[in-house]
Amino acid sequence: MPLTDEPARILVVDDDAASLDLVTTWLQSHGYSVSQAAEGNRAVSLGTEERFDLVILDVHVPTYDGIEILQFLRKRYVRPPLKVIALTGDSTESVRTRLTRYRIDSYMTKPVELKALLDEVQRLLEQA
Repeated sequence: MPLTDEPARILVVDDDAASLDLVTTWLQSHGYSVSQAAEGNRAVSLGTEERFDLVILDVHVPTYDGIEILQFLRKRYVRPPLKVIALTGDSTESVRTRLTRYRIDSYMTKPVELKALLDEVQRLLEQA
């Protein structure tokens, strides 16, 4: 959790509007400040303009894919390092290998159980 009394800031990146809204609403209902991006340009723009404690990232989004977004964010958030959860419907080994190479903190597949996602968000933020 951040050192201030402010709620943790989370960026959710997903091109599926229903998933984006569901995850956002769930996290907001648990006290987190959440921003949304439905495609890569918006995710990169928000990652530049704002500061986040954690990103929940779909791997396949328009413009830039999740790996490209992850590469960009890893360069931007060196200290403290940004926590990233990959939340994707793509469970192929090649995607997992690429995510691991770019230091993904956690990997979850869709459909996700919201309580498990919340537990993982809390676990990662406690490490920050």
